[in-house]
Amino acid sequence: MRIGVLLLLTSFGCNTDLIESPDPAPTSVRERLEDRTRLLVDGPLSGGAITAQRHVAGGAWEGGAVDLHIRNGEVLVSSDASDALTLDGLQVSFEDLQIPPGIFGSRDAKLVNVRLDLRNELRAPAQWLSDDEVHLQANLDVSLTWELLLDGAAAPLGSPKLPLVPAELVLTGTGEHVNAELSVRAEGELWSWANLVKLSELTLTLDANL
Repeated sequence: MRIGVLLLLTSFGCNTDLIESPDPAPTSVRERLEDRTRLLVDGPLSGGAITAQRHVAGGAWEGGAVDLHIRNGEVLVSSDASDALTLDGLQVSFEDLQIPPGIFGSRDAKLVNVRLDLRNELRAPAQWLSDDEVHLQANLDVSLTWELLLDGAAAPLGSPKLPLVPAELVLTGTGEHVNAELSVRAEGELWSWANLVKLSELTLTLDANL
């Protein structure tokens, strides 16, 4: 019996090298981003605005900025040995957007199911200020989608087709915690309807973290 136990222990000892030890935890943002990292958008710390206007008599446009309140979202990012960053996921969902009174006459108008999504993966050179801070400036291929409700009924109007949108991404933190600040600005007219209503000048600032 003792011989059997000794043989078992000896066999176990000889095979300890076969047991894989866990990978060490990342010690910096650079090491953390070697793997695809999912950062969740903090709604209360994020926000933006879009300008809504209507055409009035005399050819003028009137309206103003409408605040965008963010419900949730995520940013998916990684880095590689060449110091480039890859942004292969960006999704932001917004609270329903109330259109200012008068834009659609006397009708109550709002945009629901408002979403911003990254259409195509982006890989671009980044500027590393240290192993725990990196900056990226690039043009993003994004889509903005919504559903328009007039007096509670869906209206068959399309969403805008956006040009490439300038963006700046700053990542800071440690190996255990990564914070992202993403700023996006789409200038000019984004969407119009019958030359009576238009949306323009989208600005967005996201705070996301691991």
